[in-house]
Amino acid sequence: MNFEDLISSAHSRQTAQLPANIYLTGFMGAGKTSVGKLLAVELGIDYYDTDEIIIAASGMSIGEIFKTRGERFFRDTETGLLKLLGEKPLGTCIISTGGGAVLREENRTAMRQNGLIIFLDVSAEEAYRRVSKSKDRPLLNTTNPLDTIKDLLEKRRPFYQKADLIVQISGLSISETAKIIIDAVKGWNNERKEEITGAPRS
Repeated sequence: MNFEDLISSAHSRQTAQLPANIYLTGFMGAGKTSVGKLLAVELGIDYYDTDEIIIAASGMSIGEIFKTRGERFFRDTETGLLKLLGEKPLGTCIISTGGGAVLREENRTAMRQNGLIIFLDVSAEEAYRRVSKSKDRPLLNTTNPLDTIKDLLEKRRPFYQKADLIVQISGLSISETAKIIIDAVKGWNNERKEEITGAPRS
């Protein structure tokens, strides 16, 4: 797929607002798109959603891609896109990733090439509440979607937790989540990224 036009900068004179780009990771329903869009607006930088870019490039929904081309094709396409986004200048964009993007080490490597990985941590029950009415979640086409979410989340959690910043989003609004991220990332001054932590504020 050709992604070049879809990931060109919307700002002709992009100025870095952060020390690194931000990659939002987490399970479906974690709010990656909503938080990502708000972060981009607040910081005046570009926003990219890997799922939406793949949909636009392929002319198919994620569900259609899984059905006609298979999950492996989708994952390979996602990896190629993340490698391209990994070449973006530091501090010039926010990227929301698919829920399974962190499972491949090469994806995490691509993201860390120019960014910080931030895990929006949501419970299985909250994720189910948020996505239960969606018709384009191919991995949830099962007899018991909640059990499927619990199983997938348990398997993916070790990979999500490799993030540089973990934000427990339960009880947080989109704006509160965005503020935590902005404060944490702006305070990052080249120390080991693994030492950055985040948690809900009282």
